[in-house]
Amino acid sequence: MRTKILLASAAALAAGVFASNAQVYSANVVGYVNVVYPAGQFVMSANPLTTGNDVLTNVLTSTTGASSMSYWTGAGFAPYTYSGPQHKWLSGATDVSTTPLPPGLGFFIKAGGAGFTNTYVGSVVAAAGGGTATNALIAGYQPVGELVPYSDVVTNAATVNLTVPGATTLLTWDIGLQAYDAPYTYSGPQHVWKQNSVTANPTIVPAQGFFVNPGSGTNWVQTLQ
Repeated sequence: MRTKILLASAAALAAGVFASNAQVYSANVVGYVNVVYPAGQFVMSANPLTTGNDVLTNVLTSTTGASSMSYWTGAGFAPYTYSGPQHKWLSGATDVSTTPLPPGLGFFIKAGGAGFTNTYVGSVVAAAGGGTATNALIAGYQPVGELVPYSDVVTNAATVNLTVPGATTLLTWDIGLQAYDAPYTYSGPQHVWKQNSVTANPTIVPAQGFFVNPGSGTNWVQTLQ
């Protein structure tokens, strides 16, 4: 997934938000994230910012006709399609354009036509200067994304801070292969993630969706410095 990120926050830059492609102009924690969706390929994403009214049509503003998305209902994915002529997201014949798409929820997009670039515009959920945002994770697989959009390894407590119970598994999506990468498993005693028994701490970027399966419910808390 190719992303281009602009965050307007001096506090965020100090915390290393968005790594080397951050640009800072003011103290307001607002900005945008550009994500490229190639034609005909599934991309796993997550809304990185809040618009104040996070529904499909407010979050996905550049969708091309015949695009589809897989929306997580809590029990599985529901197929939605985008009608270009009607400018609506549909489930069958039902208009689902006002379906909530909050930050922290993962989903799949498959672009129609020639593909498109979506610009996610809004504010970081957490307030600058030590504000926190919490994603309550349940036991079992669920598609998630960051509430504070850092680009970093998940083990960095100052940024991504994905703190989970031992034996938690994590799945990332490979766009080129159109398949999940080999699963990561968290070793509680060693405090590291492993992939195929090799230590490999996964890296997450803004607007990236991924699956996580904690053995028990836990809170994923991130802080915006």
